[in-house]
Amino acid sequence: MQASLVKSGIRYRQLIEVLLDSKEMGIVPSQEMCSKISLSFVTLGDYSGQLAWDTAVQEIYPGFKPAIPEEKHYQQQQRQSPNNNRRSNNGGNFNKSHNPSAQIALRHGDPSEAIIRACRFGYAAVALEEISKMVSRNQLPSPQAFADTIQVCAKREKERTTNYQELYQLAMHSVEAIQDMTHRRAAEYEVYNAMLVANATLGDMAAAKRNYDDIVNLGQFPDATGYATLLIATTTGAIDEAHDALRILEEVKRHNIKPNIFFYNVVIGKLSRGRKIERVLEVYEDMIMQSIRPNAITYGTLISACTRVGSEDMARNLFKEMTNSPNYHPRQGPHNAMIQFYVRQKKDRNAALEYYQDMLQRKLAPTEHTYTLLIEAFACIAPYDLTEANRLIQSLKRGPVRATEAHYGALIHAYGVEHRDVSTAEVVFDNMLKVGITPKGPAYQSMIESYITDRNLRRAIEVRNELLASGQPSSTYIENTMIRGFGQAEDLAAAEGVFNAMTDPHLPKVPGSIVKEPSTYHSMVTAYLENSMLDKAYDTLAMMRGQQYPELVIKPVEEAIHAASTDLTHIINHHVYGAEYLHLS
Repeated sequence: MQASLVKSGIRYRQLIEVLLDSKEMGIVPSQEMCSKISLSFVTLGDYSGQLAWDTAVQEIYPGFKPAIPEEKHYQQQQRQSPNNNRRSNNGGNFNKSHNPSAQIALRHGDPSEAIIRACRFGYAAVALEEISKMVSRNQLPSPQAFADTIQVCAKREKERTTNYQELYQLAMHSVEAIQDMTHRRAAEYEVYNAMLVANATLGDMAAAKRNYDDIVNLGQFPDATGYATLLIATTTGAIDEAHDALRILEEVKRHNIKPNIFFYNVVIGKLSRGRKIERVLEVYEDMIMQSIRPNAITYGTLISACTRVGSEDMARNLFKEMTNSPNYHPRQGPHNAMIQFYVRQKKDRNAALEYYQDMLQRKLAPTEHTYTLLIEAFACIAPYDLTEANRLIQSLKRGPVRATEAHYGALIHAYGVEHRDVSTAEVVFDNMLKVGITPKGPAYQSMIESYITDRNLRRAIEVRNELLASGQPSSTYIENTMIRGFGQAEDLAAAEGVFNAMTDPHLPKVPGSIVKEPSTYHSMVTAYLENSMLDKAYDTLAMMRGQQYPELVIKPVEEAIHAASTDLTHIINHHVYGAEYLHLS
């Protein structure tokens, strides 16, 4: 099982089942074997799986902590893992060699060595414990040990409540103890960069900006991981994020900072969301030129980018390139991206099932999202097979993936919107409640869409109020649906009320507010056009242009207004010239 984990990324649940079965049979694996399996999760980057495994092992070995390999073993593993995503210690002008502070930290016999090694394997708790031991003995770990601990704690959910300010203060004391100024500046850089990563990860962008300024004051710039983390923390909307990604990419190139796979994946992801397919492919080519091998995340993002703009051939070619890659390790993401493309865009169930079967042949366990797409494939693509869609939900009551709100929401949408059968949609919603699933948004959204499609605005408002009364927030898509519903009911004041209550993308986001997206402007324009209010529609288009969305996003809204304007002109001409013709006759 441990060997199959490394090869195929099999989920931790099956390993834990084997562990518990062996315990009941009195056949207990050694602590050494348990440590090996724990480290395999780290190799895969599956820290959630590792945490679940370690917790299960503690039932057999109380206080179990995985044995951290010696540095020699770690270096051997690094050589065997060409796609290791360990961040580079390089930054700014130090990118020709490892940071001097790191070299000092790894000297034989230095107590900081254990801390750095623990961080390399993701053991945040062990690193914190070792730091505590050293401090209690009046020893000060190296700046590199502090920097690594700060970063690994920010990445681990359990350790995110760590007192980073205390670690930072201790790290700076360690920096001050370095006599050589070159080494001291290198150590300062590592600490500032680590704090930037931690603060950006935790969402404290003001503190991250101060860390950035500290780095610049040293005459340096963040490393690739620092820039990537800043990009991840930027959530200003797909279009703005794509612009930020391009700006930061140029900055990284301008300052000769060595990019890593993590950085490239983040940039490609941001550009993909902004539908900048040409730039996505340029960045991909640049990555290949840098001799950085794409991983499953890279391919998954590239394939998603292609499917977003409807580039079917390019998506299929990338998928084939990925599976033929010598270092290919199967992951569900790219398969799900292809299935979703054929379910939601091309409406080709046979092609979707082709990729689903390929997933099974590669021994990839379908995910929650896979089953959502399969339900949609049978319920929303002709010839419809609602019996199979319902059977799929029933099958999730006993499998490794259990039925969720997303699955019921997909079926509710199919009945209420696709088939205009609101009564059955209501039955599905009630069945979801009976099996103990508490809706938090998607199911409510599907019911609201169903009622708007049925032109039952009163029930749509009631369901939206139920959602808010439950303590759950609304969403951009629910608000867009309400705008359309009020437009259908000719209640433009209510539609404008919903639209104006939402926050413009470029304004600071207020907690609890819902940010407008391009689809929000489209919904408002549609409401105006349905009520022959062309001037208001043009005003909304001007507002949308003011958000600096690309023409690709604005064009469908503009075309809808022009089409409506042309239709209105034909109607006016028909009435005017038709009346004149009758008068002349």
